Amino acid sequence: MKFTKLASATLLSLAAVSVSQAVTLDIEITNLTQAQSFTPRLVIAHDDTVDAFEVGQPASSALAWLAEAGVIDDEQNADSSGANFEALLGPVDTDNGSNTWHRFGGLLAPKATLSYPFDTMDKPYLSLLSMLIPTNDAFVGMDSIEIPTEPGTYTYYLNAYDAGTELNDELNSARTDVVEAGTGNTLGGYGVPGVAGGGAPTRIVDLGTGGTGVGAQIVNGEIEDGEDGPVHIHRNALGDTDSAAGASDLDSTVHRWLNPVARIVITVPAS
Repeated sequence: MKFTKLASATLLSLAAVSVSQAVTLDIEITNLTQAQSFTPRLVIAHDDTVDAFEVGQPASSALAWLAEAGVIDDEQNADSSGANFEALLGPVDTDNGSNTWHRFGGLLAPKATLSYPFDTMDKPYLSLLSMLIPTNDAFVGMDSIEIPTEPGTYTYYLNAYDAGTELNDELNSARTDVVEAGTGNTLGGYGVPGVAGGGAPTRIVDLGTGGTGVGAQIVNGEIEDGEDGPVHIHRNALGDTDSAAGASDLDSTVHRWLNPVARIVITVPAS
């Protein structure tokens, strides 16, 4: 799919070069939200046979793992073996024929900026994905932009998407007191993996332990926890103002956001 982007490009040259060539990019990402952290970023340089996600289409198992648990590869969670992006794309930092990819960094805090060098290995397109925490299955995504080769600085603004693989109950993975209407199944409370960077806190309002506010249920190595449609623009967190209970464990005065949620600046160096 071709990425429809909210983008502005500041170019050192007005000419656009479409011919791909090996280039090491500097990729800078800024978290534009006030209270959502980004999990480690998946960056992929690829050809037109690779589609990290597509709006309006069901999410892959690999996207479900990333959007629900921040998992990209086996090093992060071996339970996802055979279903994560490593299994989908091949070995990391390798020319896999259709792609090369890398997992960059740890958590990226709200309003923070980090940059990384990335060798594109002659691939013509670039995609980037990262989970937003605390959410159920929200992710920031850039899908298949054409990699610029003309020296310059290129800026893109990215939206948050809903993977559609988990119901947006916004409940802490430690909670077992809320059940699904009709089935009686516990919402939240799975606790596997459901946490990035620490044990699940009693209330997600305190993000000090890094809880994601979600509990992902794993069945035979696959994430299974309800669905709310294909990949789509996220409605953002609804939350509530009840710090002790309520239908959500997110604070509506803190954790809500408006798109775009990230700014990407790609710098192509002069040769």
